[in-house]
Amino acid sequence: MKRILLLLVLAASCLVAQQDARITYLARQASVQDIVRSMATQAGLGYNWQKSFDQTNPLCRRWVRDVRIEAVSFESAMHQILRPIGLRYEVENGVVVLFRGADAIQSAEGTTPPDAGTLINYSTAKKSIQYIVIGLAAQVGLGYNWEKSFAQTDPECRRFVFDASITNLPFAKAMAEILDPVGLRFEVEAGRVVLYRR
Repeated sequence: MKRILLLLVLAASCLVAQQDARITYLARQASVQDIVRSMATQAGLGYNWQKSFDQTNPLCRRWVRDVRIEAVSFESAMHQILRPIGLRYEVENGVVVLFRGADAIQSAEGTTPPDAGTLINYSTAKKSIQYIVIGLAAQVGLGYNWEKSFAQTDPECRRFVFDASITNLPFAKAMAEILDPVGLRFEVEAGRVVLYRR
């Protein structure tokens, strides 16, 4: 009996340690399911593809562009991918399962503010303002209102930024690094970033 109890305690501690793994995932484009499966593997977890698909289709099939996750906790990495599309996850017996989530949906609708404690890390050799903003917003679980931002800030929002590098900055400061040089500002409306001229 003591051996069984000891094995259960050891298994639980391994699971916690696995979820504390530092996750790195870089891709130009990948589906939510592919990203989640890869990150779960890095954390030493399985992924229930079919159950996740059945509960979250078509959201789990969405493409995520310019994914840049570097050495963050499993939980932070998962939130970065799932929050913007209104999904959440649970670990069931060492296997990740995706769900449509009330708290994730609230975040996407703006009832939950961006994670103020999240420090932004981002770099690119060349990308337009809009695509950089999408990447920064995703790191704090926000979406991006492309149409409204474009209508209000074209052509500035289409300008390219070369050799952008942001390291350990709060979201507002990271956004200022990108937007100030071109005379733009942002607001968060209904869980999505909207660009404005100053």
